[in-house]
Amino acid sequence: MKSKASVKSVLFVTMLFVVFTYAMGQTTLPFTYDGGNPGTLITGLSQSGLGTDYLLSPKIKFDTQNDYLVLNFSGVPGTLSFKIKWYQGFTASRFPGDFTLQESADGITYSTVQLYNSTNGTALPNGTIITETFSSLLSASRYLKWIYTAKSNGNIAIGAISLTAGNTPTLNVSTNTLTGFSYVCCAGPSAEQSVNVSGSNLMNNISLTPPVDFEISKGSGTLFVATNPVTLIQSEGIVGNTTIYTRLKSGLVSGNYAENITVASLGLNSTTISCSGTVIANPRITLTDITDPTLSTSQGRPVSQTINVSGVNLSVDLGLALSGVDAGLFSLSQYAVTQSGGNVPNTAVTITYTPNTVGSNTAFLTMTSTGAMPVIRTLNGISSLATDVNSPKGSLNLYVDNGNILFKANEGEIVEIYNPIGQRMIQKMTIEGLNIIPVTSHGVLLVKVGNRMGKVII
Repeated sequence: MKSKASVKSVLFVTMLFVVFTYAMGQTTLPFTYDGGNPGTLITGLSQSGLGTDYLLSPKIKFDTQNDYLVLNFSGVPGTLSFKIKWYQGFTASRFPGDFTLQESADGITYSTVQLYNSTNGTALPNGTIITETFSSLLSASRYLKWIYTAKSNGNIAIGAISLTAGNTPTLNVSTNTLTGFSYVCCAGPSAEQSVNVSGSNLMNNISLTPPVDFEISKGSGTLFVATNPVTLIQSEGIVGNTTIYTRLKSGLVSGNYAENITVASLGLNSTTISCSGTVIANPRITLTDITDPTLSTSQGRPVSQTINVSGVNLSVDLGLALSGVDAGLFSLSQYAVTQSGGNVPNTAVTITYTPNTVGSNTAFLTMTSTGAMPVIRTLNGISSLATDVNSPKGSLNLYVDNGNILFKANEGEIVEIYNPIGQRMIQKMTIEGLNIIPVTSHGVLLVKVGNRMGKVII
C-alpha cells in the first residue's frame, strides 16, 4: 500500500508540474532575461526552490538540491547563451557538484544538453562569471531546464539568459504529382519517373513510404531496388537534394491506379506525392478464318478470297502487309483498318491473286498493331494453264434448303462458292455423295465443283 501511495504521489506531482508549466504560457522568440527569481511574472519562466536573488547579474540563485528554472517557448530554438557563476561553500579548484542544463519537446521527458561538475562541462572556478553558448539545440525542443541536480559545495547563479529564434525545419519535394505511368498487362513494370527530395534544419531523417501498387528506389534502371521505406539520412539537420525513382509495379490487373507516396520527417507535417497510371488490357488481333487461304485460278486470271479481321484493346490502327518472294502476285483490298476506342470491328479484307505464270506461289500476310501478338497467314496461289480444258464443263445440279446449298459429288473434288461480285466465299474439299454447304450471303451465288458449275439464288 505504501508503494502504491508513493507512485500516486509521484504521478500527482508530475501532473501538477506539467499543468503549472503550461499555465505559465509560452514566450515567443527571441527571448532575453537578466533578472532574479521570476516567480510567476515572466511569461515562459517557471521555477521551484530558488533562493534570494544575488545583487548583481547573474542574479538567479540555486541554493538547494533540485532547485530548477524552466523556460517554455514557441518556435524552433536557435542559439542559447547565459551567464553562470559558482559560489563555493568550501575551497575547491572547480565546482564539484552536479548542475544540469536540459531540453525537452513536451516538458516531461528531458535530455541533457550540458552537465557541470568536477569533470564535465566548462570548469566553474569559484566566483568567476562564465558565459555559455549552445547552438545545437534540437529543433523540436520547446523547454529548457536548469536544475541543481546534486549539491555538494555552495550555490550556482545564472542570468543574462538569451535564446534566439532558430531556422524552421523544411521538407522539399520537386513535384507533388507524377502522372502517366503505364504498361500493357503482363508487361510491367512501367517506365520510371523521378522526384527530388531535400530538407534543412531537420531533427530527424526523411522517410518515403510507397503505396501498395507503386515502387520507389534510390537507384535507377538495373540499379532500381524496390525499397519500403526509403530513408534519407540527415547530417546536422540537412538532407541534400536526392533523386527518388518511382514506377508502377508489375503483375497488376488492367485498370487505373491513383495512390500517394508519403514523405515525412519527425516534427514536420508530412507531404504526399500523388502517382497515377494505367495498366492497359492485352491488345489482341483476331482472324476469324483459321486456315491459310488457298486461291486457285488459271494463268492471267485474277481470283479473290475474303478473310475477316478484328481487334480489341489496340492503341494504334491494325496494319496489314504482304511479304515473301511472290508477294507481288497478291494484293489486298486495304492495308490498314482503323481502330476506334481501341477496337476494330469485324472487317472483311479481300485477297486477290493474279498469277502471270503457271505454277504455285506463296506469300505471307502479316497483321500487326503495337503491343499485340502479330497474326501471320500463308497465302497459297495455284495457277494452271488457261486453256479450254480448264473451263468448267457440264452442269451442276444444285438445291437450296434453309440457307444450305446441296449437291452430289465425288470425294476429293474442290468446291468453290462465289458471291454476286465475284469474290470467293468458300473453298473446301467435297465428300462422297450428298454435300451440304451452309452459306450466309444472299443473292445469286456461283457454285463450281470440279469442272461443273451452277448458280443458286438464296
